Amino acid sequence: MDDKHERPVTEEVVSSNGHAHESAPPRKRGLMNTLYPPGPKPGAAPRVKNHCLKFWWCDCCVLIVIILVVVLPIIYVAIPHKAQKDINKSTLQVLSEEVTSPTSDSIHLKLLTVAKSSSSFHPTLDGFSATLSLKDKEPFLTIDIPKTKANAETNITVEQDLKISSMDRFTEYTMTVMGTESFDVYLNGKTTVHQKGLQGIDVDYNKVVTMKGLNKLTGLNITSIKILSGAKEILSDGSNMVGRVFIPNPSVLTLDLGNVTMDLAVDDTKIGYALLPNLILKPGDNNVDMQAHVDQLKVIQVITANYTTGVIPLSITGNSSVHTGQHLTYYEAAIKHNLVVVDLNVEPALAAVGINVTALTSGS
Repeated sequence: MDDKHERPVTEEVVSSNGHAHESAPPRKRGLMNTLYPPGPKPGAAPRVKNHCLKFWWCDCCVLIVIILVVVLPIIYVAIPHKAQKDINKSTLQVLSEEVTSPTSDSIHLKLLTVAKSSSSFHPTLDGFSATLSLKDKEPFLTIDIPKTKANAETNITVEQDLKISSMDRFTEYTMTVMGTESFDVYLNGKTTVHQKGLQGIDVDYNKVVTMKGLNKLTGLNITSIKILSGAKEILSDGSNMVGRVFIPNPSVLTLDLGNVTMDLAVDDTKIGYALLPNLILKPGDNNVDMQAHVDQLKVIQVITANYTTGVIPLSITGNSSVHTGQHLTYYEAAIKHNLVVVDLNVEPALAAVGINVTALTSGS
């Protein structure tokens, strides 16, 4: 009867001395044995060594493919995309803006901003030029933003003398500042981001910055007036009235407007003009000096005709803005388009120079 379990078949080999002996078992086949040939000793280490000796060229090709397919897209696509995304998600807020030393075609700008980012990366941004514009308009200024190390909150200061890029657009900007409660400024530029261990990444730096405007100077008021009479009191420029003017500024803007003159009228009847010398409008409440050239006879006429209580609706419209002898046309356009009407009680000022409003009106 045949055995149920057959013994493994080995080959007999006859040696030169005539003795027969069994040969080594045949080499195992299969993909793993081909890629990782067994060594003289069992175990993984000899197999790996044999693989490296035999297939090193193949391993190099696989490594190159991995770099091309996986690593390079990360470096040249994913990381730049994240850098741009982080820039886009960051915000820019203007803390203060000072516009001083104005000329007919230039200004000195000091701009303090804070950039905020929630990114875990904190790269360095190269210095770059950025344009400022209103929506869908040509730029009115070009500023130089310094090299910056980005953190969760990063203060950025810009201070420089600037030529106005477009007078029409800058005039439109100043009119927007004067006439609106809030407005948007578009900052656009290109820079290079540097993260440790990586080459520089070019990004677009485009931000929309929302700022408060002067809101048509709502709340402006003449808080006190004094009528000047006689050669000893009247000022050298002919001003026959002085006073104080309250001007609120809800914005973060500091504006050097120079010598500002304003036309004064009651019911479309011009009664004179006022001068606010060396007007620097700062954020918050401003109380400034005023001197005026007023036709007192016309004032008395409008009082006796229509305003017997001595309270007149005084219309104030900007006329000119002059700094060191130069007309600032971009400011003049803004103040000329802004009308403020205040109820001014002139009775105390007239009484101080001996004019009794009640007597005037009762006799009319």
